[in-house]
Amino acid sequence: MAERAPKPRVYVCGGDDCRKRKTDRKKLRKALDAVAVEVSVKCQKVCKGPVVGLEVDGELQWFASVRGKKARGAVLKYVDTGKLGSDLKGRRHKKRTGKLRK
Repeated sequence: MAERAPKPRVYVCGGDDCRKRKTDRKKLRKALDAVAVEVSVKCQKVCKGPVVGLEVDGELQWFASVRGKKARGAVLKYVDTGKLGSDLKGRRHKKRTGKLRK
């Protein structure tokens, strides 16, 4: 029997501004449920919610304004393929690269 690869971790900001976008955040969490391990983290201070952290080339990268079907699809595509599409690249918050507020 072949070993299954562990699900990738996706960090989802749990700050107040991100939580205000309840519908977007709920749809994102539901979409991630089957393909990734969601790790809820405190506010990352880049609120343009929801904010998502992904490990890209071994480094934590943050992406703001992950709302709407297209943005959710870009996150799911990255989780599935490991390729960062142009839609996510435009949402990257470079100042938070490699940082995680605990």
